[in-house]
Amino acid sequence: MKTFVILISIILVKNVFALTINDSVKSTIENNKKVQIAFEKLNESKETIEKSIGKKLPTVTATISGTYSNSDTKTKINETTPETFTDKYKLSATQNLYDGGEKNLEIEKSKLLYNNEIINFYNTVQDLSLSAINGYLTVINYEKSLESNKKNYDSVSRFLEETKLKYELGSATITDVMNSETAFAIAETNVYSAEQNYNLSLKTFKSIVGKDAFNLEDFIDLNNDLNFDVILSSVMKNNFSILISQNNIKIKNIELDKEKSSNKASIDITASAEYSDSTRIDDGTENTNATLGLTITIPIFQQNIDKSNIRKFNSQILQEEILKEDLKDSLEIEVSNYFKDYLVSISNVKTSKIKIKYANILLETTSEEYNLGTKSITDLIDAESQLLDANVEYLNANKNYLMNYFNLLALDGSLIKLFEEYLPKLN
Repeated sequence: MKTFVILISIILVKNVFALTINDSVKSTIENNKKVQIAFEKLNESKETIEKSIGKKLPTVTATISGTYSNSDTKTKINETTPETFTDKYKLSATQNLYDGGEKNLEIEKSKLLYNNEIINFYNTVQDLSLSAINGYLTVINYEKSLESNKKNYDSVSRFLEETKLKYELGSATITDVMNSETAFAIAETNVYSAEQNYNLSLKTFKSIVGKDAFNLEDFIDLNNDLNFDVILSSVMKNNFSILISQNNIKIKNIELDKEKSSNKASIDITASAEYSDSTRIDDGTENTNATLGLTITIPIFQQNIDKSNIRKFNSQILQEEILKEDLKDSLEIEVSNYFKDYLVSISNVKTSKIKIKYANILLETTSEEYNLGTKSITDLIDAESQLLDANVEYLNANKNYLMNYFNLLALDGSLIKLFEEYLPKLN
């Protein structure tokens, strides 16, 4: 799927203030709270890298102390009360020279954890982008559905008035009136339902995007030449869950290597410098001292905890590998379902367009025959209802087609690339 460029082209000809899909996704990335939380988790994870790198640096401490003492000493000859004040200054530094590679492994692990958070961030943005696109298309659908239902309501309302008038003149039956009233009641209910759906879609859209759904453009030009094998291959390599699973296997291997390194010796060097001044308040003794020490720690017996942990991490690695294979199987089924729905939706779009064309022709001919008296008001209402149903069917089919398309892009992570210019910079 990454071998070709996928473009969303929005035609802006009616209003320079029209809100496009790109605008909607951009606003979602900038304003949605979930994106902000995911970004802060990135910053939090980044600190783990800094902490693991810092562990390779020496530990330096400074100590300042002062001691005052007063004691009474009595002998047969005399009695003394010496007062002593001792101040001491000490600077020490400890540096690990060798730890079996444990600190380097910890740095590598923290980088993988940070990479997982980056993937989670992209996944969050992509899911919200899908929600924004779905919300965008839903608003358009309900808006057009409302327009169609209002048009149908106007027509049915006019038919009802005509039928009542004809009934009064004796050219229509009570059955015709009842049929017209029933159709009017249905049309009235449909308009109310369409209005509620449209209003709810506006609220949902604003909660995701952070903007009002104003003057949305409904022309979307897609490259619909998708190939199943290309998509599946790309998903197996680039799906966010697959990438995280691969990182998790690497992390478990690092933890295994860390546990093995715990059996190795570690070498630390410590240097310190000390200065002290011990006085009897006025006169005293100055002392300067410096030390350099080397410590070698060799693990001999650790209650077999290390061996148990090694077995545990080997088991966890195997579990992660099994989970990865299971994930691949699930993704293959998911891709197959979306691709099947994608192909079906293309066919449904074509079919619904034919139905709209047929319903328009049927309504025109039925209207002419109704005016000539060869068709009843019921026939005319039925023709009007068929056109309404065909329009609604087309709207749903077209939305399903677009969402199946975008969901296929999301499975291999390529959807986020359409909007990467709106993403915050990740250092």
